[in-house]
Amino acid sequence: MPPVVRPAEPTDAEVPRLLYLSAAPYYDAYAGSERRALKVLQAIWGRPGHTAAAEQTLVAELDGMLAGAMVAFPSADGDRLARRFLALSIVRLPVWRWPAIARHLRASAGVTPTPPRGALYVDALATAEPVRRRGVATALLDAASARARAEGLTGVALDTGLQNVEAQALYERYGFEPGDIHRAPDERTARAVGGAGFVSYFLAV
Repeated sequence: MPPVVRPAEPTDAEVPRLLYLSAAPYYDAYAGSERRALKVLQAIWGRPGHTAAAEQTLVAELDGMLAGAMVAFPSADGDRLARRFLALSIVRLPVWRWPAIARHLRASAGVTPTPPRGALYVDALATAEPVRRRGVATALLDAASARARAEGLTGVALDTGLQNVEAQALYERYGFEPGDIHRAPDERTARAVGGAGFVSYFLAV
């Protein structure tokens, strides 16, 4: 049976871990550890209006398990949703982490690609390890493409870490065109961001 894609529900307790896995180095750089990052994601998962909310998420089910998750929203909504994520998450992290969070945010602003206006932006995409290479990510990307067409958007935009060669191969097989590469200018910035930089992708629909 192919994966079945549906809107996420706040009761889908497995999703926060999948969202963490979609960008683990960057969540770790933001929160300071896997434990803190997961705690934050679990706490705010059911809250609306941010970049890791159930309302922005589709999930894929396969063989009776929740096999994958994707967060997507129009690129025009990105700044608003990101500000809400920051407001909800920072108060759940230790105050002594805040200077490091500020460094992370400043560094990220310099190397994170800006998705094109009028596109559907895929902010997170992850597949559970036991069901990888069984069409889960493809089914979720199909849903993103269908949504972009239905909403009259120009296409689907996303980005991934320069070190994530597996994701890059997936997107290029699917038909995404690679775009700009944004490299961290130095090691200090790379540590603050959580990686060496990003490459952007776009798929016209």
